Amino acid sequence: MFCLMRFIRNTDETFMSLTAMLLFPMLGLQAAEANPRTAMRLSLPLDYQVHQRATRAEGRIIVAGSLTKASEHSSTMEARLVGAKTPAEWQKLATITSGVTEFHAEMNGPAGGWYRLEVRVKHANAIAAETAVEHVGVGEIFVIAGQSNSANHGEERQQPKAGLVAAFHDGKWQLANDPQPGASGNGGSFIPPFGDAIAERFKVPVGIIGTGVGATSVREWLPRGQRFPNPPTLIGNVTQLTTGEWESKGTLFDRLVTRMKQPGSHGFRAVLWHQGESDANQKDANRTLPGGLYTKFQEQIILDSRREAGWEVPWFVAQVSYHTPDDAGSLDIRAAQQALWKSGAALEGPDSDAMTGDLRDSGGKGVHFSGKGLREHGARWAGKVEPWLEQQLASASPPAVRAKPRASTAPPKLTLPNTENFTVEGRPAFVFLPPEAKRANPQPWVFYAPTLPGYPDEAERWMHEQFLAAGVAVAGVDVGESYGSPKSHAVFDALYGELTRKRLFAMKPCLLGRSRGGLWVSSWAIANPGRIAGLVGIYPVFDFRSYPGLKSAGPAYGVTPAELEARAQEFNPIARIGVLAKARVPAALIHGDMDKVVPLKENSAEFVRRYKEAGAESLVRLIVLEGHGHDFFEGYFHSQELVDFAIARARAGAGH
Repeated sequence: MFCLMRFIRNTDETFMSLTAMLLFPMLGLQAAEANPRTAMRLSLPLDYQVHQRATRAEGRIIVAGSLTKASEHSSTMEARLVGAKTPAEWQKLATITSGVTEFHAEMNGPAGGWYRLEVRVKHANAIAAETAVEHVGVGEIFVIAGQSNSANHGEERQQPKAGLVAAFHDGKWQLANDPQPGASGNGGSFIPPFGDAIAERFKVPVGIIGTGVGATSVREWLPRGQRFPNPPTLIGNVTQLTTGEWESKGTLFDRLVTRMKQPGSHGFRAVLWHQGESDANQKDANRTLPGGLYTKFQEQIILDSRREAGWEVPWFVAQVSYHTPDDAGSLDIRAAQQALWKSGAALEGPDSDAMTGDLRDSGGKGVHFSGKGLREHGARWAGKVEPWLEQQLASASPPAVRAKPRASTAPPKLTLPNTENFTVEGRPAFVFLPPEAKRANPQPWVFYAPTLPGYPDEAERWMHEQFLAAGVAVAGVDVGESYGSPKSHAVFDALYGELTRKRLFAMKPCLLGRSRGGLWVSSWAIANPGRIAGLVGIYPVFDFRSYPGLKSAGPAYGVTPAELEARAQEFNPIARIGVLAKARVPAALIHGDMDKVVPLKENSAEFVRRYKEAGAESLVRLIVLEGHGHDFFEGYFHSQELVDFAIARARAGAGH
């Protein structure tokens, strides 16, 4: 049956995707609630949120949210950081035009924190709404992965001493008291003492994304389908094939990559990897991993995770192979980890095998660390990270001088490398091409709409970067405010012909319609069901009666509003969605349940109902974002499920 997913704040499903804008916008993020009298709600930033700084001096903070009631007049949104070294002066961030409730802007914040972020909306020098977030920081963020000693299996729970270390998981930030959210176990970890050391050295808050899982082999962290000759000791994350070989299910790799993608490009400082015990000196010798394969598999995880994340993520790899005083390590696995440093695949982490005696639990007889050992482990990690981080900060370029913050409720138009702009049938068109090494013949692609002067925009950056990193091109053509009218089809046909006949693009693209772009792509798909590999919608319009309404849509169709209403069964895409269901066109949609501009019920929900009525409910997925409207909330544009669906359908359309 069709997949209806309702994302509720503070559930594990919310941990899907934070932004290529250096923070963590999640599906259904917990908002910083305003006083009801202010009539304002912030969805970003969150309380205790750390933003990765770009230079030693500063980083970017996204301020996003909505007013409960649209103003009849244009208003100014302003913000200030209280507690920063610089005077707490109000900065103009955006102009909210009349009739608009959502806002999305950015501001530079000085490295440090915690700051109190205050936001207000003014009209004619009178404050119309105001709210605040009590703890906002700009500092350093680390992803921590591996097995039990990267997670919560230590003998004593730890907690940050200075209150400057925060952890992210499950749609919220919180102080990083053990056990760390997102990692396995219910005991202690090295993370609070490590975070304390970094915070003390660099005088900034520290953010942690934990994802370690106890007792896991490097084989279990491999991408899905990667094969190896002998199994790990625990086989829950691997599968044996009929050939006798084993392969990874990819569960842990997908989990790791998902969390690496949350901050967006360069949105955290590095991955800290602590793993190796479950590959060294296993009781069943057949389950011990040879060092050469350890190096190969670990390097593959590093390289593939960088490819998936879309940037050169730094990785630290520790020396890890100790079990007990009687089994104090594996020279083979240690050499394999050293080989990663020597090849440049990873940076050198601490040697935890050297931590013995009272630094281990169970009176020095265990594999995990005692309370003293956890504190020492954190100090040793800091000792490896701090000198490298100093070098990174010293080499970082100073921030560009800005005359003033961006003053717009909408993100600017997106620009990406390898963009080609051209015309078809006299209309502006574009194509985002993947890096040359990832292009294919035929070329998988996404057919995007609406291509208007402001679209695609920066809000969609992460999404398009994921497409390109996967070797999928994106293209679109400006057909004006056609609202899916038949006259737009000729221009769509022209772009389709240009790309498929002259540029060797695949004959079946995946269509992607955002907002009114849903009318564009669904109308063309209904006219050309055999040319479609799939359809994706971001709060898409399918019923022109709901938006833009008959009065506005009529002229685009060349008829009066009354005539358009009378011919709705002929022209309205929602009335003909059954054509796509009959053609077995898969679809994935994401929509907010508070959308007043493009109501969920009349559009995406009705689309699903009609697929179900046609017996095609298994072909459609609907993600509902609770508490969100027609806005720039990053959850719409950072949905890993939606992106993965589009990539899979585009590749299928190319026969890949």
